[in-house]
Amino acid sequence: MRLGGSLGVDSLEPARLSRLGIPVGSAPVDAVFPDQQPQEPPLSGPDVFPGDLKDSPFDPPADLRQLSRLSRHDRSGDVTVALAERLAAMGLERAAAHQLKRALVLIEAQGGPESAEDRLKTWLEHWPADRSSRMILVDRLVGRSQFQEAHRCLEEGIKQEPDHAAYWQLLAQTFARVGRYGDAINAFIRTAELAPANASCRTELGHLFRNVGYVNEAIHWHGEALALQPDSVLLRLNHLFVLPLVAESEQQIAWCRQRCEEGLRQLEEELANLPEDRRSAALDTKTVMVCHPFYLIYHNHDDRALMERYGRLIVSAITSKYPVPESKPPRQLSLHSDQSMLGSLAVGASRIRIGLVSAFFHQHSNARAFEGLIRHLDSQQFELVLVHLASTPKDAVSSRLESWCASTVTLPPSLQDASDTLKDLNLDLLFYTDIGMHPFITMLASKRVAPVQATGWGVPQTSGLPEIDYYISGDLAEPPQAQDQYSETLVRLPGLPCCYLSESLDPVERSRDYYMLPPDLPLWGCLHRLDKFHPDFDLALEAIARAVPESLFVYVEEDLPALTSFYLDRLARTAPTARDRVLMLARMDRRDFLALGSCLDVLLDPFHFGSGITLYETIHTGTPMLTLEGDFLRSRYVAGAYRLMEVNDPPVARTPEEYVERAVALMADASRRSRLREEIAAKAKARLYDRLDYVRGFEAFARQAVARERAGSPTSGFVAGMETPPS
Repeated sequence: MRLGGSLGVDSLEPARLSRLGIPVGSAPVDAVFPDQQPQEPPLSGPDVFPGDLKDSPFDPPADLRQLSRLSRHDRSGDVTVALAERLAAMGLERAAAHQLKRALVLIEAQGGPESAEDRLKTWLEHWPADRSSRMILVDRLVGRSQFQEAHRCLEEGIKQEPDHAAYWQLLAQTFARVGRYGDAINAFIRTAELAPANASCRTELGHLFRNVGYVNEAIHWHGEALALQPDSVLLRLNHLFVLPLVAESEQQIAWCRQRCEEGLRQLEEELANLPEDRRSAALDTKTVMVCHPFYLIYHNHDDRALMERYGRLIVSAITSKYPVPESKPPRQLSLHSDQSMLGSLAVGASRIRIGLVSAFFHQHSNARAFEGLIRHLDSQQFELVLVHLASTPKDAVSSRLESWCASTVTLPPSLQDASDTLKDLNLDLLFYTDIGMHPFITMLASKRVAPVQATGWGVPQTSGLPEIDYYISGDLAEPPQAQDQYSETLVRLPGLPCCYLSESLDPVERSRDYYMLPPDLPLWGCLHRLDKFHPDFDLALEAIARAVPESLFVYVEEDLPALTSFYLDRLARTAPTARDRVLMLARMDRRDFLALGSCLDVLLDPFHFGSGITLYETIHTGTPMLTLEGDFLRSRYVAGAYRLMEVNDPPVARTPEEYVERAVALMADASRRSRLREEIAAKAKARLYDRLDYVRGFEAFARQAVARERAGSPTSGFVAGMETPPS
């Protein structure tokens, strides 16, 4: 049985990679996809002769002294460039590079980034072997999404020095940024050959292989990185948390989870006995990190214990605190008690300062999940600060969100600087909307930077981090004993934990013909990312396909063809009848996706991790969505929405067998589907969107949590819940 991928490291020729759906080729990289705009750190230091000349007996010639004096008053950068050229001519490379950096700051201030890049290009024409200047130019070009120019610049450098590993690594990173993963893999492997002690390129290879679906290869390269730095906590975590994006089987999931659980237990024991002189290496935070446990959420397990152990290790790695902190005990929060505290907080008090932090406050589904909260939070009571990461792209969505906030902050790229920035905001409450989806957010959330820290539905699972106090959810989507699944205090707001703005739907009419769908066949909608389809769901699809043999299953392909191929290959083994009835649509824009649901007969919510934002973006059409209500928030949202809308006899199953029975019966009963479609469309419009009761509930939570923190009151002993206010 194959537990990981089968792509051999010795079989990475372009033809093989292309057949596997891993993009490789020579298409212009500028056209592949737009890039983010990372912040560039400020250049530092006024020293004219660092490194080469500093504290040396060297006596500079007169012309060099004159250029040095003039450069101190340079505003255009021309004199400083001349100084750098003179130093380069003398063979003083480090001093020349230092002055060139200073000159670029001046040139950019006068004429913008293009002027600085033009000067760098001119410099490289005269000094083509100047590695540092070439790397600076490539970084700038990539930062402005000029990938084709960056590619050409690196190719010229490689022609000059074909065995310079840093050029190959930067080339690999550039390929990966634009989705040319096959070329990136080959360039990273070349880097590893040239730099046997380079752990970072091996780590990047491990992440890249995992992202394209090859588990064994990812484990191999993370293992090579770990062998170079065996005491590194983060490299150990990288090596342990290799989880499949599209799982091959339940056996593969079990094998990967067992590696995580056993490895984490062993790592925690080893750290407790690690000698002091080895702890600094173990706690190095410069390692390339990813969202280690995110894909656990797809496995239908209670991951609280595993997430808490992971959280303790991350806190240890980030904060360098020993012994490992204990988990906080479960707490309960009542949003209708302690009225005296709420009153004293409101009278004569300044507005409560709330910070919302995410890497996805731009054109992204997580932005739509919290857009209503940001827009409708009471600005008379709350001062809302929107916090972006340095890598967050700017677009129309980010601008709209910012316009509804009192202020906007973009964090610097350094973890320590970002933490200090958050502390300096003097927030009363910091809400991390989606811990686990971006590694930098996970690292930030491991520290205490605000008196009250919370997370919520952006990732429907506990964070496991000891410094996160509350998880904000919705009462209709949580099981009765849900608190046991969270390390945080579970706050069960009324209804569902989302105020999805109906205005963001902008629906259009589309016919089946528009999508080239057959006009007269029964169509099931499987409109989710393929990583959501657990192997358990395959058996249900097979049973449905055999019961309704003329029907088709409509999917939307993944961005990466390899992942689509993995999924279809799995179906061919586990559900061959269903595989033969799959109709895979090409990727489409959001407006076409919003209209697709109306062309289908029944939407199938996958087992274990069902719809969230997809519910809001399909249910407006009225097409009934069949769901299996499970034991965790992530598999209960659709059922909770039916309860909120008060749909009569909703298509909700309690077992996989009932799911299949309901699916077959619903497809066979056209009149019931028609009645359901009308009822769901009307009730969704009236009751599902623009839910201000969620916003008012969040406000009540914020007031009480901040009041209790200011009063120094413990958070234990509360009874969860609150009365549902009118919508």
